[in-house]
Amino acid sequence: MTKRKVDILVSLTLICWLRLATAITLDLNHLQMNLAGNGSIKLASPASPDIYNVTLDLTEYPSLSPCPSLINADSLTQTELISRLTDSCRYDRLEPPTTLSDMGENDPVDVYARFYIYVLKNLDSSDLQFMVQGLLQFRYIDPRLAFSTYAPSRKQPVMGQAILRQSLWVPHIFLANEQSSTVLGTNEKDMLTTIYPDGTVLISTRIQATLYCWMNFQKFPFDEQKCTTILESWMYNTSVLRLHWEATNPVSFDSQLQLTEYNLIGSVYNESIEVSDESFMSHGALVGNYSTLTFTVLLTREVGYYVIDYFLPSIMIVTISWVTFWLQADQTPARTTLGCTTLLSFITLSLSQENNLSKVSYVTMSEVWFLVCTIFIFGSLVEFAFVNTIWRRNNNLELKKRTTKYIVKSTFVPNLKRNRRGYNRSQSTMSTTSMDKGCGANNTVITIETPIIIGNGLSRENSSVSLAESEMGSASTANLTDTEKEKPAQTFATMTPKEVSLWIDRKMRFVFPLAFILFNALFWTLVYCL
Repeated sequence: MTKRKVDILVSLTLICWLRLATAITLDLNHLQMNLAGNGSIKLASPASPDIYNVTLDLTEYPSLSPCPSLINADSLTQTELISRLTDSCRYDRLEPPTTLSDMGENDPVDVYARFYIYVLKNLDSSDLQFMVQGLLQFRYIDPRLAFSTYAPSRKQPVMGQAILRQSLWVPHIFLANEQSSTVLGTNEKDMLTTIYPDGTVLISTRIQATLYCWMNFQKFPFDEQKCTTILESWMYNTSVLRLHWEATNPVSFDSQLQLTEYNLIGSVYNESIEVSDESFMSHGALVGNYSTLTFTVLLTREVGYYVIDYFLPSIMIVTISWVTFWLQADQTPARTTLGCTTLLSFITLSLSQENNLSKVSYVTMSEVWFLVCTIFIFGSLVEFAFVNTIWRRNNNLELKKRTTKYIVKSTFVPNLKRNRRGYNRSQSTMSTTSMDKGCGANNTVITIETPIIIGNGLSRENSSVSLAESEMGSASTANLTDTEKEKPAQTFATMTPKEVSLWIDRKMRFVFPLAFILFNALFWTLVYCL
């Protein structure tokens, strides 16, 4: 009985082989057929009980879910080849491609990125954002799309646009610091998908994106900005998908790229992991570690515009405000007009510059500059008010010495009592009364108001010298000589309010420019050395 069963199996095998013998180049690995069999087994001869006649009828029925054949794929068009490769019986576009590791586990898909930048502009200080246009490429391997085995003579890749992309699994990568973005294109979006024979998929997209850039304006307008672009995986964590930069030229710029306000220094790029959990939900799947790519554009601001339009005019305005020191203190209309005009002009200049800058909570270098310049201009106005007040005083200033220390001290404290050191001011003038006693009715007395020189060129006004004509003659001269010998040495000087005002203006002609030069030295040192 066992022998009969073996003969039946051999007969079935021979029949199937004959049925398929015409397909000489048949690839049995991909042959899927539904066969229906009907037959009978009869004893060939009563004399030979071990010989049977087997009759078998095989009928092929179409499959309910037919899987298109990839036989003779070289003769297929690109559309037919991709259609059969991505058929639902072979390909699921919702599932990422998988490869097995040596341990039998699924390895994550490695996606390599490259960004070629055409345009970089609109670095807006007020909105903290910039616009970038470029070609963004992603490359990965999907073994399910490899067709080199089916079409060995096809060496060229299969290329297509949106329709081809819609039939494939594509990694979902988003811009984390995006304000808005769009895919460029006129009649159709500029999206190109390329499939190579070994299953490598290259997705190229021309995009325009407005991205946030967290700028720092502490050294504005001498600042350097770092604007970062962040690419992250949206759906798949690092166990399924990992992002990498290409080994060569991951970020490059067009040779014709030009910036108006900034100078492009270079760029740096990095790969990192972004953690998303319940407290920091930043991705669609919420929890997990997500692969991240970043590249940072290094920019330095061109200061030529600001130097010519703001710094040089402000220096000129401050210098013009010092002209008041050469005007006399009683010229109130001229000095007031000049001071107020320079102050208002400078405030207008500073406001026009600050309108281009975002409102920040910290102090910028430009604000320091305009604040100090405003103080210098305002200081010239205050100085005029001070000297004008002194000019209008009626009392002279008594000075121990005519030096800056005593002049300033007497100016602010004009009624300060001083130690005369035994010197009585009443003795500094000659009394005409004593002289009248020795004069007759025919004598004439003349009083002359003239300054007396008191050492080192100091003068004191309103000193009275009484001279008698006629009979006094040489006797009066002798009396004067004796009186001078008896007086103690003069140690005090007197300055009129006008002399004090002029002295202060002369000093300010040097103090203000010198202080402004020192401020400039400190300011520009901080700008370029820190």
